Amino acid sequence: MGFFPLDRQLGLGKHSWSPETIKQAVRLGVEIPSLERAAESFQELTKIPMSKSSLGRLIREYGDKVVVQQEAEAEATVKVPGREEDMEVVWRNIPEPDSEVMAVSLDGVLINIRGEGWKEVKVATISAVETEVKLEGDEEKEVSLTKHSYRAGLWEAQEFAKQQWAEACRRGLEKAKKVVSINDGARWIWLIILMCYAPCTEIVDWWHAVEKLWAAGNSLLGQGEAQTVAWVEQLKSLLWAGQLRALLHEIRERCPRGKPIAQQVWHLISYIFHNRRRMDYERYRQEGYPVGSGSVESGCKVVVQARLKQAGMRWSRAGAQAMLALRSVLLSERWDEVWSSFHPLPKAA
Repeated sequence: MGFFPLDRQLGLGKHSWSPETIKQAVRLGVEIPSLERAAESFQELTKIPMSKSSLGRLIREYGDKVVVQQEAEAEATVKVPGREEDMEVVWRNIPEPDSEVMAVSLDGVLINIRGEGWKEVKVATISAVETEVKLEGDEEKEVSLTKHSYRAGLWEAQEFAKQQWAEACRRGLEKAKKVVSINDGARWIWLIILMCYAPCTEIVDWWHAVEKLWAAGNSLLGQGEAQTVAWVEQLKSLLWAGQLRALLHEIRERCPRGKPIAQQVWHLISYIFHNRRRMDYERYRQEGYPVGSGSVESGCKVVVQARLKQAGMRWSRAGAQAMLALRSVLLSERWDEVWSSFHPLPKAA
């Protein structure tokens, strides 16, 4: 086998393209929801030929590397601290958070896996919480979520718990003054939050709760009826003010005694009962906490659906995981950081 000093100097490995060329090609393939169009765009921009299949192989190769990195990070964050020879405990470094209050939200979205059908991708979104007072003397604060980062994959809940915790540790949630978690009512999500973040402020997404109100109102009084709109608006006002007792009393008044209660009404009552400690919306607003899980719903769209759920798309499990890993890195604004770990700069002579 020959030895080519210039190849080493240029950082060329088994591929005929430089690391920077591969980096830009893979990024296009990760961003553009079509390998064919991505390869065409790359050739048009660089005048360097690259086929659709070659780009696909590069994406899989480097996506697999990110998957391995994520697995190592997840295991490292749950590993028992080691000890040096002098028996001193060696703790991992904990970074500073981006804000005093940090938010974590979890959700899932389906994609089509070849030979398996529709499978759930679990998504975690970590965000910084920023607040400002709207008007002088106004107790309610304007809340915004910024600096989002993501972790997404075709994992079972147990593995996902470690993966999202690794992302939270990378973002410094362990040092945050306060952690809030906003999610829908899925039990598996709240079990992970309890395991990883207790004590934290748990909040049921406002819009999911409102959907339950509308479902009950439509079932009880009729969809589109004026009385339905008026009644649901009344319930929303009570919920927004955190008056759950009054809300349940109003629901009971609408249900004649001795007659069966509509299924959607039962669902609403059960939803409120099981999530009652997560529905103090008035206090959350006063504290400057977000009450909507829009960040993770947006994460499901931009990380997963925009690239992996286009018309007619079906994925291998490994190929989907590779793409999800790359998309998570890219949309978390860590592309250059992660890529440099694959191709470190050569040391000066």
